[in-house]
Amino acid sequence: MQWRLGTNKGVRDRFTNPFAPLLLSLEAIVELETLTRSLVTRNFDSYERYLGDNSDQVDRTRWKFMYEQEGLRSYSKRSTSPSFSFGAALELQWGIWIDERELDDFTYEVMCQTLDQMRVRTSYLKVGLVRGSVLATLVSPTIQDPFTSVAVKWMEKGQPIHARAIVKNRDYVYLEATGVEYLRNGERVGYQVVHSIQFPETPERSSAIRGNMSICAFYRQRNSDETAVYVRAFLNPVSDLENGIIMRSSARALLSVSKNVYCCRMKKINPVGHPTAASIDFGA
Repeated sequence: MQWRLGTNKGVRDRFTNPFAPLLLSLEAIVELETLTRSLVTRNFDSYERYLGDNSDQVDRTRWKFMYEQEGLRSYSKRSTSPSFSFGAALELQWGIWIDERELDDFTYEVMCQTLDQMRVRTSYLKVGLVRGSVLATLVSPTIQDPFTSVAVKWMEKGQPIHARAIVKNRDYVYLEATGVEYLRNGERVGYQVVHSIQFPETPERSSAIRGNMSICAFYRQRNSDETAVYVRAFLNPVSDLENGIIMRSSARALLSVSKNVYCCRMKKINPVGHPTAASIDFGA
């Protein structure tokens, strides 16, 4: 059976760049790579402090249980704090404890360098991505460094059915980086950083509210068959109603990591990213 992404105009339209080509100068690329390193360092320091607080055990006085799905448990800690670069923001933190997952699988899966990979990953995870595109690739994985990637992307996120009448879609232009770092004790940790950026070539669009976000996820192998996931996010401060919707929908989206290993296995089976049409369901 043929892969239908190549012939389905609706799917192609959803994953088409709506902006002018993003032509980055060498100076701009260096600045983005410097920003990436700053974000990773800042978040990694926070993560080590989190681990130092013995946070492998859930402190119910500090963390609120949110959802459980397929053996995954999501906890949140919420505060209003200054973000890395865009002022006051809603800070959300989540911890997830996952059985039977491997660190390399997570780190391999979160890399999404090409438009085809973005399409396929969206079909597996189903996290409400309405539109999206890869605007520029700065660093690609290599044989020597297979988990390191840096790219500029755009996405438009839809809202849950019950919220569509009161909450407009949001879109984001963002820097995304993946890689591996090492804790002070030598332990290996995978990371994924997502951080909003803006360019003259990416103006706001009428179909969505332009949002800002700064998110970092860390994946740590706790033992031979368990990986712990920690996520820290800063999002635009909006109304209390919208904050509640964002928090709940974000917690649900986070639990989609349970599908990451399946998606990873499909990438290994089909490294070019060509599943059968029967496995794809993009919805409306």
